[in-house]
Amino acid sequence: MLKLYGFHVSNYFNMVKLALLEKGFEFEEIRTYPSQEPQFLTISPMGKVPCLEAREGFISETSAILEFLEDVTPEVPLMPADPFARAKARELMKVCELYIELPARRLYNGVFFGGSNSQRTVDSVRPQVEKGMRALGRLVQFNPYLAGSDFTYADIVAYHTIGPVEKTMQVVYGWSVLGAVSGLQQWYDNVASRPIVAELDRSILNERETFFNQQSGE
Repeated sequence: MLKLYGFHVSNYFNMVKLALLEKGFEFEEIRTYPSQEPQFLTISPMGKVPCLEAREGFISETSAILEFLEDVTPEVPLMPADPFARAKARELMKVCELYIELPARRLYNGVFFGGSNSQRTVDSVRPQVEKGMRALGRLVQFNPYLAGSDFTYADIVAYHTIGPVEKTMQVVYGWSVLGAVSGLQQWYDNVASRPIVAELDRSILNERETFFNQQSGE
């Protein structure tokens, strides 16, 4: 049985968990936090989560894990069959990861973890996220999903990217990324209504509340 290491505060952990659920895998969750301990680095070389344990060994990095899951269960596809369409789905995933989530992540400490953000960081992040959102708007199809008629990894990655970015932009700037691209709010609500996604979202909410309560000493 596959084992998934991580915890629900990590949106990348949630991407992999949703992929496992959508593909119908049986798997065990091992609650694990990022660590630079030597033992953990043997299974996740950068000390990050998520990490997947398969029969053959361990895989870290979300994109590598998703590709592995697609390769071992092609009968339940979460990527388009056509090579060009598959490349376009990957393009969407990279835009979400590198040009929307990554710059917004610089503000997460102040929004989610009780830290603070410098004014310089606040001033620099929004233009980067806006640029990423414009790029996303040029790529999406909304037919009804981001890459076309089928639910794909592009939707999984974007859903778990847009969620924390939306909250961050609202808290820091009073700005909604869901309103920045026409049709994005409807797509987000459509994905959220999928039964597997809705069930996972409930689990995420419960674990996050527990985690943040522990962090605050409640």
